[in-house]
Amino acid sequence: MRKSFAFLTSGLVFFIVSCNDNQVLERKEKETYIISKRDSIQNLSFKFEHTYYASANFILVDTNKVFFYKDYSSFARCAPTIDNRPIFIHLDTKDIIQLPASSIGEFIELNFSKQEMFNSIAVASYNDTIKSPVLEKMFSAFAKKRLPKFLIRRTTLEEEIVLYHKIHNLPYLPDEVEWDTTRINFESKEDVKNILKKSQEKFNK
Repeated sequence: MRKSFAFLTSGLVFFIVSCNDNQVLERKEKETYIISKRDSIQNLSFKFEHTYYASANFILVDTNKVFFYKDYSSFARCAPTIDNRPIFIHLDTKDIIQLPASSIGEFIELNFSKQEMFNSIAVASYNDTIKSPVLEKMFSAFAKKRLPKFLIRRTTLEEEIVLYHKIHNLPYLPDEVEWDTTRINFESKEDVKNILKKSQEKFNK
């Protein structure tokens, strides 16, 4: 009888450990999102007409930092363009705010609704693979608010440069940045003249 009891006990312990291992694995899988798997993006959201900026943009930094800015000019760019590079949007350090990761759900709850047209949403990451529990909180908040459109994408060059200046408390002047024109499109003639050409003159010396 004792031998049978010991066998059952050890079997129960093995079962409990196995379940816990599966829960940990499942939790890790939920916290990992791979942007390049476009099928997973399509399953999570409706298809966007544009592939970069939305009116509301979240930027994930590391695993627990979230930044946010709005880009109302995205309304004028709903139609797809032949040039796939993200256009220059005049983003500035003052446009971006840092959100507390612990209350990201509350921020979405208070500031977003299905009825408001400007709430097209993009979540941007520096890396193709996102390992952040904050993203799961955002997904839950989007579902709770029944927000129909959101896009998971990589950060644009402009976002990376402007956010770098903000995080390090550096003055940001776009004509003093060495722009990689393979990653950004200066669509406006004024921007080409006043920003891109000045930048190229400075860094091509």
